[in-house]
Amino acid sequence: MIGEEGNHGWPWQSLVSVVVWGMSFAFVRTAMDVLTPAGVVGMRLLIGSAVLMVFLRWRGSPIWPVRADVGRCVFLGVVLAVHLLIQAYGLNYTSAISTGVIIGFVPVSLAIGAFLFQGHRMAGAGWLGVLVATGGVVLVALDRNPEFERATFGDLLQLSSCVTWTIYTLSAAAVVVRNGAMRVTVFAMVVASITSLGLSLVTGLVNGVLTWRVLADLGFLGVLCSALAYVMWFIAQRRHGPTRAGSMIYFQPFVSIAAGAAILGERVTTGAVVGGAVVLGGVYLVSIGTRRVRSGRIS
Repeated sequence: MIGEEGNHGWPWQSLVSVVVWGMSFAFVRTAMDVLTPAGVVGMRLLIGSAVLMVFLRWRGSPIWPVRADVGRCVFLGVVLAVHLLIQAYGLNYTSAISTGVIIGFVPVSLAIGAFLFQGHRMAGAGWLGVLVATGGVVLVALDRNPEFERATFGDLLQLSSCVTWTIYTLSAAAVVVRNGAMRVTVFAMVVASITSLGLSLVTGLVNGVLTWRVLADLGFLGVLCSALAYVMWFIAQRRHGPTRAGSMIYFQPFVSIAAGAAILGERVTTGAVVGGAVVLGGVYLVSIGTRRVRSGRIS
């Protein structure tokens, strides 16, 4: 990977990814006017994995991981399915705006997971950031939106998806080193798609008549969100390094707020804006307060 010290320019590729991902919650909500949560997740991943396989083949790269890592990648695919299904089901109970803000807690969840399982630790600023970010999530959860009677339940589901993404990310670390992020992502998407579509045999795939709007939603979620955004993210990581590329993630909650208001007509509440700002403040403190333990432990 190219070192950050030798990079020049602005990591616009990662900003593109963050904007697309920030808008995804609004498109999932509109797609679920016709499709079940399992149907939305299964179809978007089926489309996304197909596009990424074409991209890998065009590059002349292997599509599947090495045989020794297939079992781990199957596990990653199941976790990915659970992660996206939790988010989709959660959107039945809470707003896309609240979802986008709560998902901004992911870097904090990752830092805690790395502290517990991968030999990382946090300085005082990091632990202060955990408290601050948690307070921001609480502000969002306490900000009652009359349009959603069970918003607290939905918010808890979205918060739990931060845990599933942490499990996915930490479990994928060693496999990605051996196979590359793109190959692992494609295989995990295929498994997650099969898992979700299998679940749809029980829950149903559609609950209405397919429209061009829903097909357009699936196109956005599959081609842009589940394929193009990942490609752009990997390019940004390679060209600018993980820190500079990852800094764009701070914009994601505010993209979700704008998308929820513009696409779904959701009300932008003071609690969502203030809570989002507090979460990002906590995430920033965690980022500057986290450091690697230099020891003989395997991470």
